[in-house]
Amino acid sequence: MDMGSRMPGERFPRGTRGRAAIGVALVAVLALVACGLAAERYGWAGFGADGDGAGTGGKRKPNVVMIMTDDQWLESVRVMDRTREIFGDEGVTFENYYPSMPICCPSRSTFLTGQFAHNNGVRHNSTPLGGYAKLKTEETLPVWMRRAGYATSHIGKYPNGYGKKDPEEVPPGWDEWRGSVDPTTYRMWGYRLNENGKLKTYGNPRDEDPDLYQTDVYRDKAADFIKRKSAQDKPFFLDVAFLAPHGELLGKKGGKKKGPGKGPRGGEADRPQVGPAPRPAPRHKGKFADEPLPRMPAYGEEDMSDKPAFLRDYPKLGDDAETRREITASYRGRLESLLAVDEAVGKLVSTLREAGQLDNTYLVFAADNGFFFGQHNVPTGKFLPHEASGHVPMMIRGPGIEGGTPSRAMSSNVDLAATITDIGGAKPGLTLDGRSLLPYARDPRRTTDRPVLHEGAEGARPTPIPEKGGPAKGADAWSGRRAAAGDLDQDGEASPRRTRKRKPKHGEPYTAAYESLRTERYLYVRYTRGGRELYDLKTDPYELDSKHDDPAYADVRKGLEKALGTLQGCKGDACNKDLGELPEPKG
Repeated sequence: MDMGSRMPGERFPRGTRGRAAIGVALVAVLALVACGLAAERYGWAGFGADGDGAGTGGKRKPNVVMIMTDDQWLESVRVMDRTREIFGDEGVTFENYYPSMPICCPSRSTFLTGQFAHNNGVRHNSTPLGGYAKLKTEETLPVWMRRAGYATSHIGKYPNGYGKKDPEEVPPGWDEWRGSVDPTTYRMWGYRLNENGKLKTYGNPRDEDPDLYQTDVYRDKAADFIKRKSAQDKPFFLDVAFLAPHGELLGKKGGKKKGPGKGPRGGEADRPQVGPAPRPAPRHKGKFADEPLPRMPAYGEEDMSDKPAFLRDYPKLGDDAETRREITASYRGRLESLLAVDEAVGKLVSTLREAGQLDNTYLVFAADNGFFFGQHNVPTGKFLPHEASGHVPMMIRGPGIEGGTPSRAMSSNVDLAATITDIGGAKPGLTLDGRSLLPYARDPRRTTDRPVLHEGAEGARPTPIPEKGGPAKGADAWSGRRAAAGDLDQDGEASPRRTRKRKPKHGEPYTAAYESLRTERYLYVRYTRGGRELYDLKTDPYELDSKHDDPAYADVRKGLEKALGTLQGCKGDACNKDLGELPEPKG
């Protein structure tokens, strides 16, 4: 007889009551053991009956605080002393972390869905291939975390284009919403927030009021959320998305920024175009006024013969002193903007500590993509999978994670949703393409041979666009052509613009859309309309000598090509298979 199926009021047959009592006791013991194992794994104990994560006399489920920066390159973390201390000493740095598509909207959409662009459909920053309108908001990370009993809050930037159609929209899953409305997202002053359905503008773009600096306002709103929710018997998921170090979009009415890094000069469309830095907090202005560009062997690369056509056609930086000054000014300003972010990270941690929640909170810090500063003759920009834009900072700290040892496991932003839902015991409403990074954070020496997939715009498709023939037409090649034409920011007006008088020569008739595979040793790029790159990062960490036509690497390329063909249209567990051993280069 199934003792668990007895109807209300039904009596057990004589002689079975003792056995039933023993069975119930055993079930209770097993349940307690299971809860104990879960508590040991996740750092919490005891769910409430309503699934809110609250326990009687025990810890609640762990909180999660996600901190994301915009266009932050790997090397820049050196100026963030608090962040390095918080995560380096008591957390794990993932040294091989790469966004699947290194531009804002696709990267953030991958974070929210746990899927590659070829599955979530967001392949660019704006229409027709991408933008917020392409994101299926009904099934995203905040929805899953709220279902798991979390109080959820978003503060700051959301996928590009949010608010353009309906600035009062609150996306599903967020209990508290303070999203920046585009295009004001790209202003350090004069930005507009949708605060739970009500619009509020902070300051004026031309008035640098220290009290309304965007990063500081986001910081204070995040700290306030932590204080309020820490006093409640419910776990929280907080997502804070800072604009820094992304450049500003001020527009004509906002007093368009002048000076170094303002873009093409004198109507010369073929001159290098440099994207300006955002304005730092007034207290940090000039902190890096004398900071030189770091040593970058790929800066102004002289021999570009191994690069695809659109990169070969870029204006050569060489000894162009004026362009170098502009790039240096942009670099310095972006570093200065990160100082306020560093202070914000410190305040969030101190707020958690004061609220008694730090030991029960996972903090995740990551950039959406990196940034070029003259490497391979790209003056400023992103989009491409190279080290400059494709390799970014990511760190985790929290219960069960011992600090001090970095992880070299290959990881990607496609893993973020899997990691956060693993922490929260949430059930995703989509098939996730990533894997949880918790096991790798708890044991930083653990690693696998899973490669990382990069995909660029319309190149993210199981069947590549044919390599030969004229340029692709229509929406299918819009983004790749735009990138090939020299616009590697692809942020609309935030990007350096072409002049109307002359079209740039870059990339015609080729497109910069691509599929790419990355291992700890190799980067292989297959461009959708022609061109290949293969770098042996063991011997060539600066990507100066592509081996795609080198006979010694023929078998290596063949193995990478095969693996890329498998991953290009992967879904779910198929995206997480180990690559296996590649042959060594010959000779």
